[in-house]
Amino acid sequence: MSAPFQAEFQADYSYRVEGMVIAIVELSEWGKSVANDLDSVLDEIQDQVGELAGYAIVHCDRMGIWDGVRLEQGLAKFYELGETAFERATSRLLHLLEA
Repeated sequence: MSAPFQAEFQADYSYRVEGMVIAIVELSEWGKSVANDLDSVLDEIQDQVGELAGYAIVHCDRMGIWDGVRLEQGLAKFYELGETAFERATSRLLHLLEA
C-alpha cells in the first residue's frame, strides 16, 4: 500500500498479491528504505491481507533488484535472489519454497 504522502521516517512502497506471492516495490529514493522499515511494511501489509504465513514474499529495491523475504520466528530477514525481473525472482523463490 502506498500513501500519497509518506513521512520521512516511513518507507514509500507499493505491493501486490499474486496467488501466494506478495511483491513489495520501493517507490522513492528518498526517506527510509523498505529494508530499514521492513517490520512496519509487513505489519501494514498484514493489516490488509491477513496473516502472512504461507505467502512467499519478494522485494524490489531502489536499484531494481528483487530479493526474497523470509519470516522466521517472528523476524523478517532478506535473502539474496539478485534478479532484475519479477518473473525470474518469483520462479527462483517458488523453487526455493518447494525444496
